[in-house]
Amino acid sequence: MTAGEARPARTFGHPEVFATIFALSFLAARLLPLLGLHYDCPFKALTGLPCATCGMTRAFVYLAHGEPSAALAANPLGAVLAGGAWLLAAADGVRLSLALPLPDPGRRVARALAVGGLIALLANWAFLVVAHRP
Repeated sequence: MTAGEARPARTFGHPEVFATIFALSFLAARLLPLLGLHYDCPFKALTGLPCATCGMTRAFVYLAHGEPSAALAANPLGAVLAGGAWLLAAADGVRLSLALPLPDPGRRVARALAVGGLIALLANWAFLVVAHRP
């Protein structure tokens, strides 16, 4: 870009919205007494089995408080998602501050990530069912 050219206007798009939500989720997990709230999982109440996301709030809270082993025990996928989301929020802040473009992973990588995410969700659910047997 030369000295006479105007910089393109930055917009607050989807990546920034998600990065903001991720950063706010860290603050909520760190500062709010979320573990004191009592909530019964409807799926578990009906079936006696944990749902695929049972323990995710606890995983977020434990990780935000620097307890990764407790976070992994509560919900392994939740711990990985929390850490990844918070790293993504920080990386997007750096990307914006350096005015770097958003990387485009391409269709093949995006599809592989979607399939990998589905497999991870199912494996996590299997772990929760086995780990939380009555």
